[in-house]
Amino acid sequence: MTPRLSRVSIVAVAGGMGSLRCASLLRQVTGPWSRCTPSRVTYYYCHACKYSSSSDRDSWVMKSPFSDVDIPIVSFSKYIFDAQEQFGGRTAMVDGVTGASYSFSEFRDKSIRLGSALTRIDISYKDVVAIVAPNCPEFAITFFAVTSIGAINTTINCTYTADEIANQLNNAGASAVVTHPLLLSKVKEASKLCKNLHHIIVMGPAEEGLLSLQDLMKDDGTAFPHNIQIDPQDDLVVLPYSSGTTGLPKGVMLTHYNLVANLQQILHEGLNTLKAGTDGYQEVFMGLLPYFHIYGMVTCMGLSLLCGAKSVTLPNFDPKLFVDVLEKHKISYLHSVPPVVSFLAHHPLVKPEHLSHTHTVSSGAAPAGSTLINNFIKKFGSEIIFQEGYGMTETSPVTHLTPKDNHVVGSIGVVIPNTMAKIIDISTGEAIGPNEGEGELCIKGPQVMKGYFRNEEETRNTIDEDGWLHTGDIAKADANDNVFIVDRLKELIKVKGLQVAPAELEDVIRKHPHVADVAVIGLPHERSGEVPRAYVVLVPGSNVSEKAIADYVADEVAPHKQLSGGVKFVDTIPKSPTGKILRRELKETALAQ
Repeated sequence: MTPRLSRVSIVAVAGGMGSLRCASLLRQVTGPWSRCTPSRVTYYYCHACKYSSSSDRDSWVMKSPFSDVDIPIVSFSKYIFDAQEQFGGRTAMVDGVTGASYSFSEFRDKSIRLGSALTRIDISYKDVVAIVAPNCPEFAITFFAVTSIGAINTTINCTYTADEIANQLNNAGASAVVTHPLLLSKVKEASKLCKNLHHIIVMGPAEEGLLSLQDLMKDDGTAFPHNIQIDPQDDLVVLPYSSGTTGLPKGVMLTHYNLVANLQQILHEGLNTLKAGTDGYQEVFMGLLPYFHIYGMVTCMGLSLLCGAKSVTLPNFDPKLFVDVLEKHKISYLHSVPPVVSFLAHHPLVKPEHLSHTHTVSSGAAPAGSTLINNFIKKFGSEIIFQEGYGMTETSPVTHLTPKDNHVVGSIGVVIPNTMAKIIDISTGEAIGPNEGEGELCIKGPQVMKGYFRNEEETRNTIDEDGWLHTGDIAKADANDNVFIVDRLKELIKVKGLQVAPAELEDVIRKHPHVADVAVIGLPHERSGEVPRAYVVLVPGSNVSEKAIADYVADEVAPHKQLSGGVKFVDTIPKSPTGKILRRELKETALAQ
């Protein structure tokens, strides 16, 4: 029987068909591809061998083994609020510290009231509102209040220093910031550097010159702009910041359509392990992963609100509180990162019975590794589904996920629906087939960002002329489309799943009066995944210690960016003839030592 082929992208032939790895005849089937694809190519997919040929340079392209899903073209707030209609009085969110809770109907009501109050203070369509807060129900209410009036959220790491906060506020053009009382002093300091910031809103009692979020949520709702016209495929819903594959943090433009698409994709029946809610059963999430980070924002906060799960929020990882929440709230679906999985697998505080109600543990942000996963399974048993996923801020975030019925330990799984992926040789740019070696992982799909905010050059460097987003991760694939991340082409350091850009730390260190040159690399770390180390060339005649340099950096950056890998004084920094720092050479030397 002749294998069936179909065309799965926009019809616009730019050239010949090129070489085909599949000898089957082609059958053209029309069908639109995502609007997020800047360039249009004719693309053919073989349903028998699961690989594709296109009219550009690609010979091997992977597509999901699962059928595509329908993606509604609606605003993110409507998508979530409409789904919540059926959940009504069920508990949506619980503050894991205070015990305060909101039902789904209260969540929506508070979001609408806050949206009305924001409108009264002249925050409207396409204005930017920053959130600087740890996880709590009010974070989510603020996010959807901003979203519902067509404004844009920019979420800021709450461990940032005042200068780091100010940099993002200014770059995003935020006109208001919502923050927690514990972070208010930093936000006030940051606001002094922000000319366009008009309002500081505090999650607590009102202070002179500031607004109270609790007071704003008491608004009567009559100013809510019900007729706002949001274009889901073009309008931004959130502007998180990412260092991309290298360099300084950049605003990632994610549309309403991007986030809706990604939630629809991961809910495919071949991937989704959530159980349907009934009068006697409700899924329970732990809202531990930071909501300011894309992983916590979409796959934890967004997914729970969409599917009627109860989320118990935690402001940070505290071992005792974490275990107490496992015991008290009987978490059924646990989002995690490798350091949390390691804590579960190895810490004596955690007993197998603590996960007796848990049917799924998902892990992302960094590879967990087969050893850690096997240690987890050894302690808790194979009845718990362990899912590993992959993605980036630039992909909303998920592109790959392990199927619920066929997890190949150590892999990031397969391409999710409505998504294409390829692995390219980093020297030639040609696509690599299964078991043919390693190369850079590239992605196309409706979850791919619109681009970097006010940064067309970096957008072009990340999304090529054919519409492929280059992840900067080195990967390989097996014959069943399982993808394995083996290294990073990009220079980012991942500390507990959070990005640290070497260039950003180097800029900080260069400001020290005794530093002549510097290079920063990431070193492997058992609990954090990686930690930054700085190699420093001192100004001749300087008398300063390595600890003094580390302490200087600690005063200037967030905790996860600190030089936990140490400082090493060197005579020179290895560089290429063009002046590029040879980080790989430094890393190889460090690992050998």
